[in-house]
Amino acid sequence: MNQTISVGKPNRGRQAAILVLTLWIVVVLGLISASMLEEVYLELKLAKYQRDDFEAMVLARAGVARAIADLRNDLMIDYAGKHEMIDSTNDVWARMDEDKVGQDNKGVPLGRGTYWVWVEDEWGKFNLNMANLPVLKAALYELGLEERDAQTVASAILDWFDPDDRALPPGTGFEDEYYSEVIAKKSHSRWDKDQPPIYHCKNDRFSSVDELLSICGVTPELFYGVDPEKEALPDPIERLKSRAERAGTPNPREKQFGLRDIFTVYSAGPINVNTADRTVLRILFRAVLNDPQAALASAEKVLAMRKSTARASSKDEKAFRDITQFAQAAGLPPHVLDQLNRVAPLTIRSDTYRIYALGEVNGTRHLICAVVARSLETCNPDSLNSLFDQGIINRRLMEAFLRRHRDKRELIEQATVRVTQWQEL
Repeated sequence: MNQTISVGKPNRGRQAAILVLTLWIVVVLGLISASMLEEVYLELKLAKYQRDDFEAMVLARAGVARAIADLRNDLMIDYAGKHEMIDSTNDVWARMDEDKVGQDNKGVPLGRGTYWVWVEDEWGKFNLNMANLPVLKAALYELGLEERDAQTVASAILDWFDPDDRALPPGTGFEDEYYSEVIAKKSHSRWDKDQPPIYHCKNDRFSSVDELLSICGVTPELFYGVDPEKEALPDPIERLKSRAERAGTPNPREKQFGLRDIFTVYSAGPINVNTADRTVLRILFRAVLNDPQAALASAEKVLAMRKSTARASSKDEKAFRDITQFAQAAGLPPHVLDQLNRVAPLTIRSDTYRIYALGEVNGTRHLICAVVARSLETCNPDSLNSLFDQGIINRRLMEAFLRRHRDKRELIEQATVRVTQWQEL
């Protein structure tokens, strides 16, 4: 009996060890399985997000394509119908209909998602590369700066892109040295004139409006319209959606604007009085009238004439047929109109636009911002013969072209929309 017990003890110990080892193996395998499941779950989630983002991108591009089609059709309708070549908020590209923002501004359903599209006229803003002192000071006044500060910042902007290296008043001497000293004082640091300048004026045209942030005196609050230290900068996607929501309703109390909202580098210079918004009109009139109340009254008269808040019922909108009609609507005498044209040339036409298109699928958003230039181009069919002879245009296209234009050799007209800038978020 004692011999049986002595034999059994090792067996039980061995069994216990095997059991513990088995449990450890089960635990390790369980941890490995859990880790693999988590990794697979993350991979599936990432794949779903990538699919949704891809579809949102496609929806945004569909919005861009819709806007480009509207711009082309608007130009061809005006030209083919021998209409007056006028661009206004009554045109098809500017309307915020349900087929652009959806019912109740909830987006246009397409596939598994929705899209929104908004077109802005770049000719409805001031061209930054052609800005002058009266316009810059009027804009800064509207942003709340006093005379001295407005003069200082306006001169800094002009010094940035003018070709000379002499600082404008209140600056003195050379631009880089003067502004280096100003920046050193503001940062409570020391800079001596025998040291290399810490500030360099570009002395060339603005490549983008964002360059304003590099200029001495231009704060983020002036540029964005909000103080980043007190509140978050507006999300570009939320800005787009809020614009769509406000498009069909009057908005007498506009949000605080920034320099980026009233300047552009893409227009040819003239301002389209049919598409300029309340802020641009107010600055335009203030630059000439030097009276904020008179400028506001003139801007409101123009907006009342245009009925620019009637996007939801665009048939009620009106467009100025010429600049004289615009001056009459604003109650301006002829000499004031001449002063306006000297400050910023006025027009009723536009050629450059900014398209915002937003696609959304299951909460995943994709925003495209594209600047496009529109033009009407003509081509003489006879000029294509050399391309046919050289084989640059293939035979099938050549035969189709000849069948269509063999008997009538008038000029071929085509509305063209070319992308000059493309950004995606």
